[in-house]
Amino acid sequence: MSTPLNLKEIERKAFRSTYQDGLLDILLGLETIAMAVFIYRPASGYSPMNILLMLLAYSLAYCLFWAGKKYITLPRMGQVRFGAVRKQKKRTLAIILSVFVLLQVGLVGLTAFGWANPQASAKLNDYINERSSTLLVVATIGSLMVGTSMIVIAYFSDFTRGYYIAVMMSLAVFLMIYLNQPVYPIIIGGLIILPGLVLFVRFLKTYPLQQKDTSYE
Repeated sequence: MSTPLNLKEIERKAFRSTYQDGLLDILLGLETIAMAVFIYRPASGYSPMNILLMLLAYSLAYCLFWAGKKYITLPRMGQVRFGAVRKQKKRTLAIILSVFVLLQVGLVGLTAFGWANPQASAKLNDYINERSSTLLVVATIGSLMVGTSMIVIAYFSDFTRGYYIAVMMSLAVFLMIYLNQPVYPIIIGGLIILPGLVLFVRFLKTYPLQQKDTSYE
């Protein structure tokens, strides 16, 4: 008696195949490095350049990801349309992530308020520098926010490597806030990017670009 096809498992495997080019790993690694720019507290105090440089880095990273998907992955694998269940997962993920984005926007807004109010900014910097226990709490909360959002993405996207990336990103945020040393998230970002680069090279070898047949008269 033949075993019936498990359509859900087939769809899950097909969906996971979209991650075998390693581009998402590279994107998240670059975003981890970009976070260091935003969180870093220079001796002179926060500056609007923190946000501007972070947004620029995020934009460049996403442009690389989009270009890779369009010009490298898509020509080799084609485009797959998934069913209603997968679309529902994407909608649920979008709603949950919207909550995290709102929280992060609120955090950025408070930071911007500090820049607009030099006295509040000076008091906040002094308070953080003097209270290591408070800094520990802030670092823990920040790492939990980033890690939890990444775990949610990994779960709803069937992105198994996302759980490893969630741990690494949480560690990067914690160390960056608590120690204020950009070298740690840069190293951790590199450890996220490295497997992505390995997968990308393997993807190029496994799926070479098929040349179109040319006829000559």
